[in-house]
Amino acid sequence: MLNFPHSVIVLAETLERRWKSYRDTGDFDIFVEFTLSLNGLTEHLNRQHLPGLVRACQELENTALSLFADRSMHPIPLDQANAIERQLSIILAELHRHETPAVLARRVFDSPEEASEDTWNRPRRVLIVSRAGHPWTVSLAEQLNFFGFTPEQIRWGLQPEDEEPPLAIAFIPDQEGRAYPPDAVAAVMALRTRFPTSYFYCLSVPSNLQSIVLLQRAGADACVPVGNKVSDVLSRILDLVETSEQEMHRVLIVEDSATAIAHIRRSLSQHGIDSRAINDPRILLEAAADYRPDAILMDMYMPFCTGVEVTSALRQIPEYQSLPVIYLSSETDIVQQVEALRLGGDQFLTKPVNPIILASVVKTKIERYREMLYSGQHDSLTGLFNHSTSKGQIERLLQSALPDGKLVVAMIDIDRFKMVNDTFGHPVGDQVIRSLAWLLRGRLRNTDLIGRYGGEEFILALPDADFVRVVSLLDQIREDFAALPHAHAQGTLRVTFSCGIAALPDYATTSALIAAADEALLEAKRNGRNRLVLAPAANHLATGKKQ
Repeated sequence: MLNFPHSVIVLAETLERRWKSYRDTGDFDIFVEFTLSLNGLTEHLNRQHLPGLVRACQELENTALSLFADRSMHPIPLDQANAIERQLSIILAELHRHETPAVLARRVFDSPEEASEDTWNRPRRVLIVSRAGHPWTVSLAEQLNFFGFTPEQIRWGLQPEDEEPPLAIAFIPDQEGRAYPPDAVAAVMALRTRFPTSYFYCLSVPSNLQSIVLLQRAGADACVPVGNKVSDVLSRILDLVETSEQEMHRVLIVEDSATAIAHIRRSLSQHGIDSRAINDPRILLEAAADYRPDAILMDMYMPFCTGVEVTSALRQIPEYQSLPVIYLSSETDIVQQVEALRLGGDQFLTKPVNPIILASVVKTKIERYREMLYSGQHDSLTGLFNHSTSKGQIERLLQSALPDGKLVVAMIDIDRFKMVNDTFGHPVGDQVIRSLAWLLRGRLRNTDLIGRYGGEEFILALPDADFVRVVSLLDQIREDFAALPHAHAQGTLRVTFSCGIAALPDYATTSALIAAADEALLEAKRNGRNRLVLAPAANHLATGKKQ
């Protein structure tokens, strides 16, 4: 059964309490609190990849927002209150069916010594809707099986016997690149009604707006374009079972009014946004260095200087050139607003600010800011750290490990990768690289570094890890990768990798660790590939003998 995190259940209970309180009192302020709780629940469900429930919450939220503008509309008429209660009861009933707390794990191993037997609390079943014997179905099912999923095929127009919602449903049309016929759209809609919490992928959708919109209306969450086929769907399904810990959004408020600060902080906290406030802009740089905010809320007019002057000074510092700055002011002069944005601001909100609008603007700006930072640090194909970030992270891990800690560094290179690209094409080569990235992410710990060092080469850094166990684990990953099928137009192929390993205390600098692991990797290549080689000074770590 699908289990929701405890935080979602708590939000649902809060939402239910606030609605009952509003029905009892008709108080507008309680209705505002109810709407804020509903907005927070919607965001949590969205992060849990539950599109059906997200849609239901968004529809209810839109209904609530339409009654948000005027206090005189409250208490709302009985028919409107009953309509909201019906929508709410559907959402709550679905949530309460799954109220056992669960914590989703991203890695198979929580420590080098322990392996979890039940690492995913999400269902692993994936339905594949297609005609009998479709070649994509065979390839997708084979790869899903390897990564621990349970694929199940059903024909178009049929319903599965199992009542438990699958993790995902992939729809494979009979004709590639053609608009889905009406009966196929109806089949998508029927399954969406039955499985509101599953994720729906429609493959080989033509790149025209009408086809995409019709499938979205039927319940599709992702319309995969023609040409992407199996690899893109597999990538997205693997992403569903990963949960990256959501770091709390941090906002620094620069405001000289204690009343305004209290109102802003309360509005932000309702949406799970952390905040810190200062009333003197002259200490902004010190506060930003200490708090490291994701965004700044800036009053336009303060003692000593204006918000525009503060932002202009902030932009002189490279670290803060892209940090979102949102102005808050009673200023209604459009010329002043445009000038404020031209001089470095990102958004202008007029006081008093609707708390939902405030939180939505803040979160949107922060998410885009984080996406920009992420893209600068990560490889676009695999989502792993890129070359420069990997080296920086290894240096950080090394400094934490010195003088007496443990750190193992490994270099991995896919064997004969040029032949894969030349024979099967670059899309298949990209899929091989992604598959190895997924395998490493699934087998290593959250605390381990995994980077794409360049091309078909990867770098790993495992802190606080027993050397012998790391060697054993990486050798097992090597064997499993060699058995992993990679789909291509004519069927599947299998690929291997070579690996070189070095560790503290034999190599005590980042450059020495990387160079030693790289030299061991070259030795593995020279000795026939598809093997692990330890850097010379690391052999005694594996045998327990001093050299």
